[in-house]
Amino acid sequence: MQAPPTIHLAPGARPQAATRIHQSWARCADLDPALLADPNPLPRADLDIRREAHRHLLRLAEPSLGALGALADSAHSVVLLADPSGLILHERGSRSFQDKARRVALQPGVSWAEPLRGTNAIGTALHDGRAVRIHGAEHFLACNSILSCHAAPIFSATGEILGILDLSGPADDRHATMLALVQRMARGIADQILGESPLRRLDFRLGRGPEDDGHALLLLDDDARIAGANEAALRALDADWGRLIGTPCAQWIDGPLHTRDAPLHRHDGQPLTGRLIAPPHAPARPATIPPAPRPAVPAAARPAARLLPEPDAVSSPLLDQAVRALDAGLAVLLCGETGTGKEVLSRHIHARSAWRAGPFVAINCAALPEHLVESELFGYEPGAFTGARREGARGLLRQAQGGVLFLDEIGDMPLALQTRLLRVLQEREVQPLGSDKRVPLEFGLVSASHQDLKALVAQGRFRADLYYRLQDMPLHLPPLRERPDLAAFIGDAYRTLGGHLAGDALAALARHDWPGNYRELFSVLRRLRCQHPGPAPIAAGGLPGDIAAPGPAPDAAPGHEPGVPAPAAWSTAPALPTDGDADPGADLRALERRAIEQALRACQGNVSRAARRLGIHRSTLYRKLQ
Repeated sequence: MQAPPTIHLAPGARPQAATRIHQSWARCADLDPALLADPNPLPRADLDIRREAHRHLLRLAEPSLGALGALADSAHSVVLLADPSGLILHERGSRSFQDKARRVALQPGVSWAEPLRGTNAIGTALHDGRAVRIHGAEHFLACNSILSCHAAPIFSATGEILGILDLSGPADDRHATMLALVQRMARGIADQILGESPLRRLDFRLGRGPEDDGHALLLLDDDARIAGANEAALRALDADWGRLIGTPCAQWIDGPLHTRDAPLHRHDGQPLTGRLIAPPHAPARPATIPPAPRPAVPAAARPAARLLPEPDAVSSPLLDQAVRALDAGLAVLLCGETGTGKEVLSRHIHARSAWRAGPFVAINCAALPEHLVESELFGYEPGAFTGARREGARGLLRQAQGGVLFLDEIGDMPLALQTRLLRVLQEREVQPLGSDKRVPLEFGLVSASHQDLKALVAQGRFRADLYYRLQDMPLHLPPLRERPDLAAFIGDAYRTLGGHLAGDALAALARHDWPGNYRELFSVLRRLRCQHPGPAPIAAGGLPGDIAAPGPAPDAAPGHEPGVPAPAAWSTAPALPTDGDADPGADLRALERRAIEQALRACQGNVSRAARRLGIHRSTLYRKLQ
């Protein structure tokens, strides 16, 4: 084990800073530096998805990033913004130092959480929830000793860490004021986020002296209970988020809140000054921009995952089960039709699991070129084969070290490769091509398939031992059409785009089969909003033709209504022999049963398609099947 560094405190710094760095080194003592020294940044598409998930933070941080970036440029440094897992989303500053920082992977797409990069400003600030400076040899990894880094967390109104703001430069430059500056900027970003809340805001400060510590801000709900606070409010009220949130404001502050510069008092009698600010009624955007989908990014560059829904009443129970399973060391298998949100759910599983500090590596098993599958997954040594990169490659499995490996469309993996993958998953070791050494692996495992893996096993197209290794916790994502609250869900989804649906349009959308599930639904809703940007509700006539067309009556059954011709699928079913004593009702039920069985076989078990083939509503078919 490396010896902890000697900490040289900056003038005015407190001894606790040295203690925190030593504690961080103790946490990192069991990490293997050989596995930490070679991180690969996320692919651009995955990084874009992360940025899209945190676009609100990036938007509000832009002014601070611009100001700090100008300072960093003149100081030969860089300013960085990382997400709550420590993954760097954005950088700005000196071009020359950016090149140096990339030599140690200090760049967008790389996570600097402590388990992945040892003691460092981003990771240690994230772990402790406090600002920190890590200078030179105070970094756990020797290669990072070229850096002097200052990082501070950005907090939400309820105390969760939304991101980390970092200013990093060369270790031969010492700037005693940098950490205080980064802290002030991080608090400013948090105040902007809090200021955009639709709740009332109490803006106050302790006493009537200079505002050195910034304005204290409280968010108040309709019952005058505290729903949020910034760090200045915690200091002014000598409290923390756990004690403040949900309590009546009157428990902490006495006096009229509705008057500017009102004589207020803290609960212990200390004087306060402040005023209550009503939330803005208009959205915080230029009036010339309509509330329609924003064409900020070319369609080809937009990550499809952002079109799928966040966990809600339907998917949250699945998410909770999956996180518990993954944290317990079980492999999670997500099954469901295409477009039901398997990858999005897997990303939420990663974000909430014990593996969240590590990377999320998604592998589409159906898209890997067959002749490159092994090298892409397992990596290779320099010169392992003709055309190999001179420096070799780590492979996707090693990139998932310390995080979550997501195997999408696992049912499409070639049989020959399934054997090697099974060995890797069982032994948690990988042997790169051209190497005689095995590299240990630790990651959480989530797989997904739209196919019936059990049926593939029975057909000999999927290894049974691999299937049982993947399905410690099998979870089925129901299709969109089976949502019990489908109409309400569609209405809410369209309202978030700024539009409204008339009753007949909502009924038609809820009646549609949605074979593409959420992906298809959100595509249709965005197209509708683009075609109908005004405030008027959309009627059924404004819907696409295949959706607006009315379907059969919910309880319509063949031959049960006069004047309704029997659908072809029923009329062509073979007749059953009868005799004079036969029960005609029994014959009809047998004929109906046979027609249903034929339709289900022809539609490979898809109930919705079978219902359309039979000319009845799917709810009727479900009832008959029961």
